[in-house]
Amino acid sequence: MISKTLKASIFIIAVASFSFAGAQEKLEVKKDKSEKMFKHLDANADDIITLEEFKAKRMKDPSKETQVEKRFASMDTDKNGTVDKAEFKVFFETPRSLKQTKKAEKVKVKKG
Repeated sequence: MISKTLKASIFIIAVASFSFAGAQEKLEVKKDKSEKMFKHLDANADDIITLEEFKAKRMKDPSKETQVEKRFASMDTDKNGTVDKAEFKVFFETPRSLKQTKKAEKVKVKKG
């Protein structure tokens, strides 16, 4: 007869392994999405996204040009005027909450 503690331990391990597997699958899906999105934005397939390419794919409304340019600038971390796969991947896979925290910190620095 298996003790209740052992049964509970086996159950917890099983649940944890399923949770871990599910998290890995979600990460893989996110990676696939970032690669597909990069390819979509990289119109000439040169493995970099220029501001012009980004505007052509992302700017549906001309009144939002400034917003699109700011988004591009936030992805271009090395400020060379282009976004490569590594920069895009970091931007795309960083959780929104972390991006919002960084944005709030920038606002505090500008005010202070």
